[in-house]
Amino acid sequence: MYLPDLFATLRRRWYLVVAGMVVTVVAGLGATQITPRYLASEVVVMQPPVSSYAPNPMTGLYPSISITGAAVARRLSTPDAKARLRAAGVTGNYAFQPRNTGTNQEPRYVIGSMTVTTIASDEESGLRALAILSDAFEQELKSLQDRWKVAQQLRITTAVLVPPSATLQPHSPSRALAGAGLLGAIVTLAVTLWTDELLGRRGKRRQPRHVHLAR
Repeated sequence: MYLPDLFATLRRRWYLVVAGMVVTVVAGLGATQITPRYLASEVVVMQPPVSSYAPNPMTGLYPSISITGAAVARRLSTPDAKARLRAAGVTGNYAFQPRNTGTNQEPRYVIGSMTVTTIASDEESGLRALAILSDAFEQELKSLQDRWKVAQQLRITTAVLVPPSATLQPHSPSRALAGAGLLGAIVTLAVTLWTDELLGRRGKRRQPRHVHLAR
């Protein structure tokens, strides 16, 4: 389709162009007024029990502790667990992500650390939700060891590796407006061309057919 044909189609279906412009303006204004989002995060580490052979918990780490942490994270990501955490006050999305502390020489999860993150509308509620999630992780780890009947002196414990913090996520109103405008222009153009082609086909079908009778 050449530019003159495109302009002719837009003039012919001007009402679709106007409707697309109105929707684009409304969507663009909404995109520039997004509620601030805070990312709250904390890193907890799972420690093996202290013994005379390993007085420093960080020297007795092994991959199975990381596997245990991943199992606890999966249990806290089930629909039932999400419902419980929502009821406890976690309103935004959250995640438990094992941290890979391996290297190119030893690419495995050795240190059983877990990054806990959640999204909130303000810093205070983010830190509050983060405390609920960290406590839930600790309680789930304890419950798991209770079912395994692990002796108290042999239990895995948790400690804070990186203190909780909440940071404001960047948002550029001008970029959001530009993105909404570009998307609106593309969708408006596509809908206009598709509608014009569809109506053109229907118009051709309705035209009367002339039957020439041979004598």
